[in-house]
Amino acid sequence: MNETKRRRSCYERKYNTTKKQFRVLSNYTKFLKNLHTEQIAKLHAKNQHECDLLEDLRTYIIKRSAIEKSYSEALLKISSAYLNKKIPNIPDIKVDGAEEKWNMWNVWRTVLEENEKLARARLAAVEVFQQQIADEAKILRQHKLNVAKKCTDCLAQAHKELQMTVVEVDKNKKLYFDEEHTAHDVRDKAKDIEEKLKKKKGSFFQSITSLQKNSAKVSSRRDQLEEKSTGARNDYLLSIAAANAHQNRYFLVELQACLHGMEAAVYEKVSEFLTLMGRTELLTCSATQHSFGKIRDQAQQLTREYNLQCVYLYYPVLKQHIQYEFEPCDNDPIEMVTIEHDAVATTLAQESRRWATRVVRETALVRDATRKLHLYQAMRDAGQKVDPNDPNGPDLEVRMDELRANIRRSETSKAKYEARLECLKASGAPVDEWLKEIDLLAVQETLPRSSSLLSVRTDASGAADQPSSDSFYDSDNTEGEAGTSAGASASGGHQRTTSGSQNEDEHDEDVDTALEEERMRIEQLAVGWDDPTQVNWGEPEPETAPQETAEQPAAPLYKCTALYSYTAQNPDELSIIENEQLEVVGEGDGDGWLRARNYRGEEGYVPHNYLDVEREQASTAPGLVTQISFSSVDYTVEGEDADVVQSPDQISVISAPVAKPEEPKQEEAKPEQPKEQQLPTIGYCFALYDYDAEANDELNLEEGQIIRVISRDAHGVDDGWWRGESNGIIGNFPSLIVEECDEYGEPLSCDEDWTPPGSAPPVFASPPDTPPGASYGEERGGRNAATAAAGRAAAAAATGTVAAAVAAAAPQQPCAAES
Repeated sequence: MNETKRRRSCYERKYNTTKKQFRVLSNYTKFLKNLHTEQIAKLHAKNQHECDLLEDLRTYIIKRSAIEKSYSEALLKISSAYLNKKIPNIPDIKVDGAEEKWNMWNVWRTVLEENEKLARARLAAVEVFQQQIADEAKILRQHKLNVAKKCTDCLAQAHKELQMTVVEVDKNKKLYFDEEHTAHDVRDKAKDIEEKLKKKKGSFFQSITSLQKNSAKVSSRRDQLEEKSTGARNDYLLSIAAANAHQNRYFLVELQACLHGMEAAVYEKVSEFLTLMGRTELLTCSATQHSFGKIRDQAQQLTREYNLQCVYLYYPVLKQHIQYEFEPCDNDPIEMVTIEHDAVATTLAQESRRWATRVVRETALVRDATRKLHLYQAMRDAGQKVDPNDPNGPDLEVRMDELRANIRRSETSKAKYEARLECLKASGAPVDEWLKEIDLLAVQETLPRSSSLLSVRTDASGAADQPSSDSFYDSDNTEGEAGTSAGASASGGHQRTTSGSQNEDEHDEDVDTALEEERMRIEQLAVGWDDPTQVNWGEPEPETAPQETAEQPAAPLYKCTALYSYTAQNPDELSIIENEQLEVVGEGDGDGWLRARNYRGEEGYVPHNYLDVEREQASTAPGLVTQISFSSVDYTVEGEDADVVQSPDQISVISAPVAKPEEPKQEEAKPEQPKEQQLPTIGYCFALYDYDAEANDELNLEEGQIIRVISRDAHGVDDGWWRGESNGIIGNFPSLIVEECDEYGEPLSCDEDWTPPGSAPPVFASPPDTPPGASYGEERGGRNAATAAAGRAAAAAATGTVAAAVAAAAPQQPCAAES
């Protein structure tokens, strides 16, 4: 307990803050949940009314057809019975001078009233009514009952997503009010002290000097709180913009789609049924011409738009469209995003570039998913049930539903990101320039990559399709490769989807574009490096162990047992059964999947949590072979730029074990090292508070738990999330709830210097001549520190972060880097 208090006090002294815990539950969330519950109930009621109407119409025709001899008496009896039955009293909209219209319930009531007056039997019309109305109404009603649950489930999912967005609004609103109240109090206090100083009026117990000291402290505190208040206000405004966009999307698209899907063209069908009934009666019986002419005229005016207006009048909750407005605190005059503080401006610039990238990416995802949806629809219209390229895969309807769900999620995310960008654009931010830049990068990404930009791989078994989270594969594979290999080779950080496409490129565009920009810039800087007359190569460096390990045959890492059965959803996945013995032949890319092989030699991806991995066998399997890209080589010369901290983004060596600095020999490969030592270790930290994971790729942390830090940009950008390992589990966690420490959990002081990550490749001395068999990595191993700094600046500039480019090109202070 004392150790925990000591760590917490160190955190509070370092960041001058404390963690505020509060439970967010405001009127926004309560009202929205109640509204969504009522909407679901009313939609079920509306669908039930429509189904009841179809059932009434069907049974009416059946019973009418059964009456042959005593038609008049039976018709009067049936009409009276249905008139006495409770019918939804949905009123019509009457407008003076306008054409009179009726909703389908009132038309149905008119049909029953007119049939009370007419008691004639028409045997010729009985068969027509039976075949064209009763049977069709039964099919339509059954279809509506089947579709209703599916539509309401989709709407419930949309409700959950919308409620999560509104909870974020409530949370930001609470934080904004807290920060603004605190800043307001400090401003009043500072104002009082300044007035006393202007009057030079002290007190008996307080001198002018002490007032001046207090004024300086309070002013500093006021500036800090105003900056926090500004950030909280900006978050509140941005969350409101996103919530309003989400509400627009929900009301205009998702709710209307649910209404349309549940209706299943019931208004048009009922109009067709009743029109047919009126026309048949007019042709077969002139005695009933007037009555059924009235029914026909009313039925022909039935439209979905008018019926919806009547339903909205009867159920006004279905017409409620929620929008949120900014609520200023303490007469706050600012109602838009401001960038008056440097820290806020930098953060907003980074976030806005990320949002612009997401907009372009979501647009591309929607375009590709729409194209596939049209393709599957054409296959379905042609009479096919499954994709001919994947006969063992799911049905076309399942694939189409997944594509529609992906399109809906992408369009919702795009609308939210665009709303945030519009909010920033209103504040004067150059959003259009960022969007043009991202569009240009997206266009450049689609161009074929030349062979000079490919990553340098030291793996002798390069033909294997084992994915790596930091090695980027070339997109122009040969035609003879299998579909599973094409589906498995994707870039790091991609998200696995359940779409059926084998050649879908799911890698993150901004990361790929950044690496290509970096490689092009480094190649421009490297012009003239390979001239042996201009370089003092020195003594040649002996060959290292990774060259020996490249000749070893590929072997499985460890064995495992299937805990549950799993059916493959994609061509690159493997179907398994419970208690099946498997061999893990490749690690996944950090998204919870492993590549395994069964007893038949079939390979594919399986979920990690479906396997019981026997980790103790890892010591007998050789380690993964090192893969080094051109951008990952450390050009730092020993003794120069010692204070420069190398970014973890520049290190792509994740598989080969790295020797510790105190070990003199690096020639011997150590494949028996456990898996967690094969990832780069860039530091350690301990949890200041408990944290429950909210996603599958996050870590559950307890207070005081020590985490080994693997990366400080878990999502490819500096968004405050780190990636680390604890107790053999690798995942992401927020950096705000941890403090850096050493391997034993002792907090690091601000005076300690940072050291480069232990996974950085060794620096080779320059040989006198270019060896004939020198590898690509050794040929560029002796670059000076200026070239390394230029490479880091080029990598940072490719990601669009100006501040990161400046920081990469210049030495960094230890305290600034730590904070």
